[in-house]
Amino acid sequence: MSVDHFWCRLPGQAVDACSPAELGDLVPRDRDVRYDRMAAAGLALGVRRTAVLMELALTENGLHPDPAARLPVYGGGHHGPDGALPGDAVPVLRPEQVAAAAAFLRGSALGELVRQQDTVLARTVAHLGYPTPWSEAWAARVVHDLRELRDFFADAAAAGDAVAVREAR
Repeated sequence: MSVDHFWCRLPGQAVDACSPAELGDLVPRDRDVRYDRMAAAGLALGVRRTAVLMELALTENGLHPDPAARLPVYGGGHHGPDGALPGDAVPVLRPEQVAAAAAFLRGSALGELVRQQDTVLARTVAHLGYPTPWSEAWAARVVHDLRELRDFFADAAAAGDAVAVREAR
């Protein structure tokens, strides 16, 4: 797996039928071959180095006070300044939260949200010490990843699936 943040679709009923530990076991981990199989089947989606930038584009612009804006990238949980969750928690969005996130993403002008946050995103890339500075190429990559996430959530919502969020460590 060459991603550092990914989403995994789970059957909606798994949220109520499984303990948090069992749900965590259903979600592939770093360098787990299950991720590649699930991604090929459309059941997982991963990004590399863009998750925190995606979250900022969706939530830091003041245009979308909708609580659903915090759901897609990190699952709506509390995160540190680098986007990391405390401990080994695996947030799982219930099917109704997946539907809310899908509707939010579908109704958002993703490219415009990234353009509006250009300065914030540039500062974040510098702060996180990425090897290349913020650029048009970075912006295009973030917009691409957001569009992929929009489509992933749309498919998950249509199937009534839950979505788990995992950061590879």
